[in-house]
Amino acid sequence: MNSSTHRIIKHSTIYAIGNILRQIASFIMLPIYTHFLSPADYGVVGLLTFAMSIAEAFFGARLGEAMPKYYFQEEAPDRKNAVISTAFIITASSSAVAAAALFLLKADTSTILFGSEKYALIVGLFGIMMLTQPVESYGMTYIRIVQRPVLFITMSLTKLILQLALNIGLIVGLKLGVLGVVISGLVASSTYAVVLTVFTTYKTGSRFDWGIGKSMLSFCWPLWFVGLASIYIYSSNRYYIRIFSSLNDVGLYELAAKFGMILVLIAWQPFNQFWETERFNLYRQANSQRIFSTVFQFLGLILSIAAVCIGVTAEPVIRIMSSTEFHEAYLAVPILTMAFLLGSFTNFANFSFMVTDKTKIISYLSYVTVAAVSILNLALIPTYGFVGAAIALAGAMLVQFLLSFYKGRALYDMGIDLRLTLIYLLIISVVFVLGALVVRADDIWWDIALKAALLIPSIAILMFVFWRNATDQSYVRQLLRPLCERLPGLRPSST
Repeated sequence: MNSSTHRIIKHSTIYAIGNILRQIASFIMLPIYTHFLSPADYGVVGLLTFAMSIAEAFFGARLGEAMPKYYFQEEAPDRKNAVISTAFIITASSSAVAAAALFLLKADTSTILFGSEKYALIVGLFGIMMLTQPVESYGMTYIRIVQRPVLFITMSLTKLILQLALNIGLIVGLKLGVLGVVISGLVASSTYAVVLTVFTTYKTGSRFDWGIGKSMLSFCWPLWFVGLASIYIYSSNRYYIRIFSSLNDVGLYELAAKFGMILVLIAWQPFNQFWETERFNLYRQANSQRIFSTVFQFLGLILSIAAVCIGVTAEPVIRIMSSTEFHEAYLAVPILTMAFLLGSFTNFANFSFMVTDKTKIISYLSYVTVAAVSILNLALIPTYGFVGAAIALAGAMLVQFLLSFYKGRALYDMGIDLRLTLIYLLIISVVFVLGALVVRADDIWWDIALKAALLIPSIAILMFVFWRNATDQSYVRQLLRPLCERLPGLRPSST
């Protein structure tokens, strides 16, 4: 077990470093977006992303969830390689058809999304990424399956550097606006789709095995509807905002969502990129419940600390880095951060359904959440605009997490301490309210000082609650020991 926890920490740390660097680089572009694009332009980008995500989830035959499961089930190297190549061929073929259809229907799609054909060319170019992004994603998944985190970071950062250079040249230099954003994304995605296709095909070959493909399709088809539901839950509010409010509000929501997503990028995603493949191995161990319970407790602490930092500091950061017309976006950041935190908890809890081959239940619960977020969107957005959309998402995600926890525990009990999780959520909520209504100042530097003063005791309280409620403190020390031994002056006690 010691080697397993060591690898979890090592690989998650490497992924975290890569994602933090990517997030820093992405933030370099935010002042450019918020100075060279209007909130309405930024809203166009958000609606395009939503539309492409819906189409890709519905027509893309995504098999990403099945790849690690079936790869590790196979023993022979040629069978393992066939899993990767078969998934790649199925998805690339279906995605190519969907991309071609969207390009041909670009004028009609523009009319549905924006009420006119003004953005038809942009929609068509954006649709091509329905092919390039899945292909690129499969190559990156393969790199994670074979545990090449340094290569993963190298590919991620070099792509981002290329996209940043293209964005600066097209948006700032040529002043192409939204068209520049789309072209830079398409060129970068296409380039790395080709590179990763060559790399993956060289390593695995291009064998197609219909038996493997049929098994993966059978496993994943309920998850396609889950993916479609998830995109609707997280992104459909852009369309509701456009209908019941304005494109300007869509842009403000989009900026707030970028800040909320930091939680996923720097905390959940680095962990999950290793965890989603390793968890199937850990499940086979005799003490698997102890492993899952302790990992979730520690993960909950890290995510909660990250959420508090993001939600509290968003207001001064947005005021510094954006033009005045974007400043109101901070109002939705704490609420959206809470929503993404609950979504991360739900993703962890869903392993109970996956390991027992009950993925249909994930689909059912997702559509319950779809109903909840739809009702809340219709009730809140007409009155509260983009802030109402954020509240609707957070409320729906709370419903989804509680349903997933209770239904999943009946199939495979991971020992998740719901009481501790609810205490985390209560503390975070109180801190967010204080940060938004009490601990703030009109002067930007005083505001930063007050926010920092709020963060220090908040983080200390979260750590105290974690330590007092940890069900197995000796096991927490064991989990932390590989990390502490790497840091000068830190040596966990041997009690």
